[in-house]
Amino acid sequence: MTEAATPSPVDVLFVSESALWPQDQGCKIHGAQMALAAARLGIRVGVACMQPTPIDATPDLRRLILPWPDESAESIRQFKSNWRGPGAIMRKKIASHQGLEISRLAGVIDLVRQHRPSVVIGVGLHSVMMLRGLPSTRKVRSTPEISTLSSTDSRQEKYEHRINAPQRVWYAADELVFFNLSCLRREPLRLFRFRMRTLALHTALEQFFARGLDGAIGVSPLDTLLLKEITGVKNAVTIRNGVDLNYFQPASVPPYRHPAQPHSLSFWGRMDFEPNVDAVTWFVRSVWPSLRQRFPDATLRIAGKNPTPGVTALASVPGVSVIGEVTDIRELAFDSAVTVLPMRCGGGIKNKLLEAAAMGLPIVASPVAVRGLDFGAEFAPVIVCNKPREWFAAIAGLWSDTERAIWLGESARKWVEAHHHWNHAARQLLTWVDRLRADSDLKLSGETLASKLPKEFPPRQKHAA
Repeated sequence: MTEAATPSPVDVLFVSESALWPQDQGCKIHGAQMALAAARLGIRVGVACMQPTPIDATPDLRRLILPWPDESAESIRQFKSNWRGPGAIMRKKIASHQGLEISRLAGVIDLVRQHRPSVVIGVGLHSVMMLRGLPSTRKVRSTPEISTLSSTDSRQEKYEHRINAPQRVWYAADELVFFNLSCLRREPLRLFRFRMRTLALHTALEQFFARGLDGAIGVSPLDTLLLKEITGVKNAVTIRNGVDLNYFQPASVPPYRHPAQPHSLSFWGRMDFEPNVDAVTWFVRSVWPSLRQRFPDATLRIAGKNPTPGVTALASVPGVSVIGEVTDIRELAFDSAVTVLPMRCGGGIKNKLLEAAAMGLPIVASPVAVRGLDFGAEFAPVIVCNKPREWFAAIAGLWSDTERAIWLGESARKWVEAHHHWNHAARQLLTWVDRLRADSDLKLSGETLASKLPKEFPPRQKHAA
């Protein structure tokens, strides 16, 4: 019998309940792309998900995957112990309501023991429950008192356990309470009770699980501020989304070289996601009739998995197509003259906007769709509209002025290259984690993560004489 291989240590461990593939949700995009970017920078990264990763995931992502361990009795005991304290009963009730077994969540304890990460980053809604079950890095008593204890004393063991504990960070991205409140304003009255129950659940999740963690990550200043206020997490940082600039290339890059169809629009995203459903429904009802009246050949294509019955019904409107899931959104995007993002609710940063910008497409968007973006002193490479007549004027103008549409798309590509590269986001994350470690009560020692990063701008090699 061959001896089992010793698990290799990692610097950063990403954990999630759901597999981070396919990339059909914001949290999956954030988690997978941040992990991949950190790995490209030379950091030892592991990704562990309670659900198995599909076999069609990219090879780069699959190389980072760590198997979720079978939980041991000791890990379950430690995990439950860390759930104790104020709110313990509510934590158990919330987990039960979500259909999650505490014993399965406890596998994160074994992962930390096996791979000894400096930081554990929870991705997605339920990952905050895992983080709560990990030991805190906070000092439990002063060093002189501890030093007088024997090595077998339980207090000494507890102290040593906490010395070796990783930082616990929740990659919250969109702040959940604000997200639900924004949807509540746009929904029909019949959905009020459902939305209020969801709002109560997410508020409880943030307050009973996130409080006491070492840090939290939001993708916009508003999300980060609300995370601090609602969860009580003192150390929260804004790290804006990146985009895969190699995958989402302009149409001038092969194999896509064909011109867009005239008088055409596109929208894509999960079509069972409330902000997307509300966006396309409002647009078809409020803006589309005037566009079709002025341009009888105008077309709007809506793409995305799981379209709701309400979205499917939009296909009965002349000129509107509901395509459903597509394997490669780039072909549809390049066939369309303008990309529209008429979002009226939701939080965070819209990945579809960054994707369209990376493809060099002209974009017309709502104020909500661009919320959280930093255009700085530059000209915003997106036309922002609010009222239906503004939408009509912006789209009609781009359809009639091809040169302006091309210029707007090229400006969008330059902007996203400068501000939304995942490597830049990963550098920001790792530098911030180092600060968390340096500021912790235990003053954790060891090599910093930032010290392992390659120089962003290496000096030029001198020519030999």
